[in-house]
Amino acid sequence: MTSRPDFGSDYGHELWEEPDNMVPGEHTSSAEFDLKAEEEEAWEVEHLDPEDNELHVPGHVCQRCGSQISATQDARMLLDGHWIHEVCPVHPS
Repeated sequence: MTSRPDFGSDYGHELWEEPDNMVPGEHTSSAEFDLKAEEEEAWEVEHLDPEDNELHVPGHVCQRCGSQISATQDARMLLDGHWIHEVCPVHPS
């Protein structure tokens, strides 16, 4: 846990305080932490595909263009709960 003095010569400097419930020897070194982070990143790169993060909401109406969103079109939800196409289709004029 860290605390930051509100005044005095140490103002703005964080102080480390040992938590009461920590078991001696339970700390992990920064090298161990870095190794775990590298292993997690390698796993993510190998197993996760950014294209798998697309939303599909067939049957909803796009709030932006007014056309129905099909099952093959990517979509996203606005903060107000309405759905829109990720890229609205071009309609011939």
